[in-house]
Amino acid sequence: MTYSEKIKNRIILLNRNKKTLLTIISDLFILNLNFFISSFLSNLLYRNNLVSFTEDFRNFSFFIGFNALEIILLSTVSIFFIYILDGYKSFFRASGTLTILGTPRILSLLIFSSLSFFLVFSKTDIYIVSFQVASVQFFTILFYFLFFRVSVYLYLSNKTGSGTVPTIIYGAGQAGRETAAALSQTRKYRILGFVDDDRRLKNFQIMGIKVLGSLNKIAKLKKNYPSLLVIIAIQNISSSGRQRIISLLEPLEVTVKTIPASYGGLETRLSIENIRLGDLIDRKTSELDRNDKYEQNIKEKNILITGAGGSIGSELSKQISELNPSKIFFVDSSEYNLYKLSQRLKNLKWIDSSKFILKNVQDKDDLESIIETELIDSIFHAAAYKHVPLLQDKINFKSALENNFFATFNLSEIAYKHKVKNFTLISTDKAVNPTNIMGATKRLAELSLQGFQDLEDNQTCFSMVRFGNVLNSSGSVVPLFWDQISSGGPVTVTHKEVNRFFMTIEEASSLVIKSSSIAKGGEVFLLDMGSPIKIKNLAERMIRLSGNSVASEGKENGIQIVYSGLRPGEKLFEELLLSNNPIDTENPKIKKGIEKKFNIKEIYNLKKEINELLKKKNHDLIHKKIKKFVDGF
Repeated sequence: MTYSEKIKNRIILLNRNKKTLLTIISDLFILNLNFFISSFLSNLLYRNNLVSFTEDFRNFSFFIGFNALEIILLSTVSIFFIYILDGYKSFFRASGTLTILGTPRILSLLIFSSLSFFLVFSKTDIYIVSFQVASVQFFTILFYFLFFRVSVYLYLSNKTGSGTVPTIIYGAGQAGRETAAALSQTRKYRILGFVDDDRRLKNFQIMGIKVLGSLNKIAKLKKNYPSLLVIIAIQNISSSGRQRIISLLEPLEVTVKTIPASYGGLETRLSIENIRLGDLIDRKTSELDRNDKYEQNIKEKNILITGAGGSIGSELSKQISELNPSKIFFVDSSEYNLYKLSQRLKNLKWIDSSKFILKNVQDKDDLESIIETELIDSIFHAAAYKHVPLLQDKINFKSALENNFFATFNLSEIAYKHKVKNFTLISTDKAVNPTNIMGATKRLAELSLQGFQDLEDNQTCFSMVRFGNVLNSSGSVVPLFWDQISSGGPVTVTHKEVNRFFMTIEEASSLVIKSSSIAKGGEVFLLDMGSPIKIKNLAERMIRLSGNSVASEGKENGIQIVYSGLRPGEKLFEELLLSNNPIDTENPKIKKGIEKKFNIKEIYNLKKEINELLKKKNHDLIHKKIKKFVDGF
């Protein structure tokens, strides 16, 4: 770091009070610069020969007549007016070069010049001379202010260091301007300009930053700036519009980031983040619309949500919270997740009447007490262990069965016993022909609900919602890929041909609520996940959108994709259905599957037998018993 950069950083890192003091000192110097110049010229160059000095520097000769008291008066009054007009409360580096002087200083300069006029007029009684002095004061000091402040602005704003990121802001609207203002406060980014699809804005200056043109300009800039960053800063843009921009940027291999999708809302702060994960998949998403039918299991009802702090559970909690329930009881075994959820929902007007309960879903007696005393109307059961390789380890075999199967059976039994109106299980595509214990336990959970549904005296509407991977969930590959890419790679994919269904957390949660509202009892709902996506293609796209190229065979440049092999219990392809004839529902995004069922006595006996075998650690026999109930296991 050069000496100049060290000084620059020292100035930038000063606290607000010190910066204000430094600005006042510079303003005092500029306001009195004419007095300094005239004193220097007359005393040092002309050795107090006022006649010669006046002949050579007529305009500056007037300032010799001001005494110290008058200079102090002029300076004090001018600084006072800058202060009361909030001239020391602006953020200097966030100002555009055209507004860098500011109204407070111009008005203060007018006052300074006017006082100079009256002081000279009181001594000479000559109007023309007084006006001439005031005019010289005004225009010369105005020049000093502009020259000094623009020079300092350019010095402090110049970001040419090796650590700065050359940046293009895509979007020259309100969000783009606010993004530029925010980036100007950090040393990390060097803004090259705006890019906007509106060709009429080309060559316009916004906050001193040029609108370079449309997207085509980025390809040219990439040649000069290999590490170019493009920040998409557009509000109120459709998903298809965002995907179009991202698709056009992808081949350029520039780093693409964005401001929050909800930026502009009261609770959303401006930040720079990775592109929305929903933009990585080419599918139309559905959102939860306010509809009396969708609200029927929630509005003015007492709701219990298990696993409320998890990936799906927290988004489900948020969306249910917006449908005017009477009370919600958020249950989770993770203190940290429950705390995060409480902070996320703390501004809701009814939140004080709801409870955040730190409880394991396996605590049958405690959950029954809550359901009985609080008169729960609807249960959304999202609590589950779901990480396949982790659960496939023998040491976690028992935990998988107890949490996913036993706990769901017990909760279903409580709902049946206390006549809870609705019970919705969040299931998974891994329950279909499972090759792992995680999927098998989720299928047993489904069978438990179906068994209780078919009891003659049952008054609870049990339903299950089955879907695939959700983007950015705790078990998703997407956050892992971002971490690996940011570390320079390699990106690990299990197999070249492995594919998965993907859906955003927001869409999955909204469709769970919609599925619950149309349930009649016993249905396995299947969410339309679109076409499966090859994980290899997803990884390649994320690498290119991070500004890197994908390393090819025989070449070391770019980020490499390494194939690690399928993990224990992992399938090459995922399925959503057991049967191949899904039934349409009133919602095109939701299908209904007809699945093989068992009566509740058979499921109860299986649970009891597995529990006894777990005590003996006879895993092989447990596998054999599960196979009789779970196809494909």
